Amino acid sequence: MTPEQANAQAALLLARRLVRNHQLTPDEALLAVLQRRRGETGPHTDLVAQEANAIVEEAAAPIRAFAAAMAPAVEAACTAIRELLNRLQLPPPHQPVKNRRDRPAWATPYGPPPRSRNRRREPQHAR
Repeated sequence: MTPEQANAQAALLLARRLVRNHQLTPDEALLAVLQRRRGETGPHTDLVAQEANAIVEEAAAPIRAFAAAMAPAVEAACTAIRELLNRLQLPPPHQPVKNRRDRPAWATPYGPPPRSRNRRREPQHAR
């Protein structure tokens, strides 16, 4: 569906609701929707805003109900995770974690770093 088609369907939905809920004629309802979209004021443009808000509320109601139903489960999960983290023996945050610099270069599994890459190499003698 293109944006233009979606806008047309939304306008028709608003017009139908204006006819059904506010007893406007189809022409009055469409004119009010078009005036509202253009930013103009008319005798019924405030009703368009009311119906748009009602549509949003109706669409959001199941989402709000789901969020309210899930709130106890989310709280329980947060409490369980908090208890688990408290039981784990984690190092205190103020102690530095050791890194690779805690031992000399010769003790690393890869050996010391090369001395200098810019040094001229001696030509290899042909055998």
